[in-house]
Amino acid sequence: MAGMEERVARVEAHTEALIRTVDGIHADIADIRAELRGMRADMNQRFDMMDQKFVWLVGAQVATLIAVVGVLAGALYR
Repeated sequence: MAGMEERVARVEAHTEALIRTVDGIHADIADIRAELRGMRADMNQRFDMMDQKFVWLVGAQVATLIAVVGVLAGALYR
């Protein structure tokens, strides 16, 4: 009977160790998720800044195209 109690105690100790390990893994996963949320927010902010700069660049190019076409049209019909 003493052997059975020792086995049960070992199994319970092993189970507790596994539970602590799983809890630690869950905490690590939560930390990783929080870090990923921060990284995603940072990337979204960077893409928003890039979008704004892209719109400005395209606007400048369209304005330049209109100016060049206007100059060519003026030279052609003079």
